[in-house]
Amino acid sequence: MSSPKELWWAARNPPADPQHLDYKDKAVLVTGANSGLGHAAAIKYAALGANPLILAVRSQQKGEEAKANIIRATKCQPDIFVIEILELTTLASVREFADRVNTRVSRLHVVQLAAGISTPGFDKSPDGYEMGLQVNVLSTTLLALLLLPKLRETAAATAPDGFVPHMSFVNSIAHLEIKPEWISDGESLLQRMQNESKFDKRMFMAVFYVFLGRSAEQGSRSMVSATGLGPESHGKFWVNDKYLP
Repeated sequence: MSSPKELWWAARNPPADPQHLDYKDKAVLVTGANSGLGHAAAIKYAALGANPLILAVRSQQKGEEAKANIIRATKCQPDIFVIEILELTTLASVREFADRVNTRVSRLHVVQLAAGISTPGFDKSPDGYEMGLQVNVLSTTLLALLLLPKLRETAAATAPDGFVPHMSFVNSIAHLEIKPEWISDGESLLQRMQNESKFDKRMFMAVFYVFLGRSAEQGSRSMVSATGLGPESHGKFWVNDKYLP
């Protein structure tokens, strides 16, 4: 997790706004498209010509509200939107969502996996996993695997403009802080994540983010620019307009 000093720097040195990118007639799917980073990214994709723009949200109402907000912000046409309901707290919902999307859309150029939660306490999902683990890791990974064939199919088709389809995971630079010794001998990573005694609330960091963090619009710049990179970006971590070493 970034330190207060790093947050202070980041808030004053946001990434460039990728207004030069062209997503005209590109099929773009954004999870968590009704709030935060996902919503800010959806606005940018709409402004840059995405069509269809698939809003993956938890309810039809949230989707309609997000659609209305995006139209107000970009003056885009209302017929570019596809609203699909996605509940990441259960793996069954993820499978149902992927089946609907794979059936409904013939192509998929961008999958922006932006949905996520930060829970103040240790809660379990209906599937029996710690809620953050379920939503941010297990369900998101399953969704990625289920949508990947459609991305590959789109990539294999002729692309006169040379566009490279992308799947992007919104993540944290905090992964650099993980230490192997945090996992006991004989303990799996999944078991470690399910250990309630090791749950760290980090509530004080939430306060720092409110006062020092970037805005959702600034953060979404990295998300949208990441999906406009070339094939050399495969497997890379894109932050502050550069690849993390």
